[in-house]
Amino acid sequence: MATTALHGWHPGELSIQRKLGFANAVTDGWSRISNFMPEQHRLFHTSNLPFIPIATLDEEGRPWASIVAGPTGEVGFVKSPDSQTLSIHTRLWEGDPLLDTAKAWIDQKRRKAPRERFLTAGLGIEFSTRRRNKFAGTIRGVRRWSDSEYQIDVDVIEALGNCPKYINIRKLVPYPHTRPKVVYQHQHLNPQQRLPEEMIQFITDADTVFIGSIFKSDVSEFPSHAGMNARGGLPGFIRVRPSDGRTVVIPDYSGNRFVSSLGNIESSGVVGLTIVSFTTGDILYLTGTAENIVGSPALKIMARHASITSVHATGFTFVHDALPIRQQMGTSVERSPYSPKIKYLVEEAGTQMGGAQQHKAQLQEAVQLSSDLAVFKFKVSSAAGANDLNIRPGQAIVLDFMDWIGPPQYQHMANSAPGSINDDRVRTWTVSSAHEEGKTICFELTMREVIGGAVTGALFDLLRKAHASKIGQPIYFNALVSADIVGITGDFCMGQGKLNILLVAGGIGLTPFLAMLSALAERGSKAEGEVVFVLATREPEIMVNLMKPALEKMSSTINIKIAMFSNESNFDTAYLNTPSREISMHTGRVVAEYWKGLPLDKEVFICGPNGFGDSVTDGLQAAGFPLTRIHREGFY
Repeated sequence: MATTALHGWHPGELSIQRKLGFANAVTDGWSRISNFMPEQHRLFHTSNLPFIPIATLDEEGRPWASIVAGPTGEVGFVKSPDSQTLSIHTRLWEGDPLLDTAKAWIDQKRRKAPRERFLTAGLGIEFSTRRRNKFAGTIRGVRRWSDSEYQIDVDVIEALGNCPKYINIRKLVPYPHTRPKVVYQHQHLNPQQRLPEEMIQFITDADTVFIGSIFKSDVSEFPSHAGMNARGGLPGFIRVRPSDGRTVVIPDYSGNRFVSSLGNIESSGVVGLTIVSFTTGDILYLTGTAENIVGSPALKIMARHASITSVHATGFTFVHDALPIRQQMGTSVERSPYSPKIKYLVEEAGTQMGGAQQHKAQLQEAVQLSSDLAVFKFKVSSAAGANDLNIRPGQAIVLDFMDWIGPPQYQHMANSAPGSINDDRVRTWTVSSAHEEGKTICFELTMREVIGGAVTGALFDLLRKAHASKIGQPIYFNALVSADIVGITGDFCMGQGKLNILLVAGGIGLTPFLAMLSALAERGSKAEGEVVFVLATREPEIMVNLMKPALEKMSSTINIKIAMFSNESNFDTAYLNTPSREISMHTGRVVAEYWKGLPLDKEVFICGPNGFGDSVTDGLQAAGFPLTRIHREGFY
């Protein structure tokens, strides 16, 4: 079976990719979209999800974002008899657009309907893990089980794993005793009609919106298909223009740069939006005309955001107490640390553009280690009454440099740095200093300059301007470089008890382990156990110098063995060896056979580029290490 679903990006996708400067960066990205569901996708949809938003079309060809869930809100309402089929047993309620589609099929209207009428697409999204996978295809069959329960069979012709970056974590549980009630249903708004104020508030309170889209074509190379995706952010990230009370504005945040939903909008000029309240089960369905707006025109609508989608509502339905899933009582939402600050519309009088964060980071000093590697030290300043900032060793910090660098300037093309046009200036780095005792008042970031990177480029420019040819010497900064601290993220942390761990790092993936080693040094004789550290690097001397302060301070109650793999294997580390500390050099890459010589009872932590991490994980599993003891960190 061929794995590629597409022959290339369709004209709408190419158009928006060019406008955003992504075209060259994602030229071959379409080849990642397969024409069947991998086994892990099938298991995900059938075993993990209590509901699925799916795109449907009405009789006029307008897209809506529908919701399917099982009759009781339990996981398992979806079956997948083969890699191109999903069979959904769902309870549909009045007001959900899919109900009209199901009835149209059963009433045999499908014989007269255009082919696009039964196109569909879905998004499997697991809010507890931020995992999501997309599929698209065609409704193949509908069977009515009762007045409200239906079986809908879908032929899947496209499948793709999707970016989890802006998903807000929720703990969802079944809520089977719903009483759906249609509160508003206006399929066609008149030109002067506004959305009710409570609907506007419902939209602006949301932190998630599901987006149904459509691409129509008569060309076999680019067949018609539906699309489904989600956008997430902080509550309030979606705005409604006060001037007409019906135009919804959604900022576009940086993602995988495929921009398939935007490409469909670019081509069709229509979209469906659905917002769900996970506390009340209320659902707002909305459809409308849509436009992608990039550059100066976007900045005239939404302050400091150069890429938006504007949706002019043409119809909406609001259903109360419909979704048979709710956020568990007593639990809170864990906001995505990647979400930028809220951007307000220019016409929203009296608003604070962006809002204030509790903590700011101010650059104090830096040490350049090589032409593209440096350690930056930031001081934390906190607003009055702010909670303490706590960072566990191995965690990452999310910083917003928008106020320092400013919003990106519009360019028609920027293929050398495609993210620069739509860049929100929010970056995440693993903190390389240790902060186990109380609140954090300063922290260090060990970072490598990214070619074309807006933030790392600006920081390294400071070093160049400060005559940082003095490698290894501290450079102090008087000019104020400040960033908002958006949040702390990650659970890639070692425990407090006796240790028996294997750390594996590839290059700058060393950074979380620098924090861990420093924390062990700070614990003194309270730290006990064995640490094996495997490090693959092109810069062994720099890496040793980064680890050296912690190693020399570490108590002999920790037995640590460090194996460094590098082409620079002549580097001498013998002077650092003690009865409790051993550093050895190895030539070349870490080979799979190496892992077979290590004890299998260790807890494993891996950080490095994805390919490196995959290779290490495969080697460890082949050597007998159980997957449940292997922890991997995102490569920041």
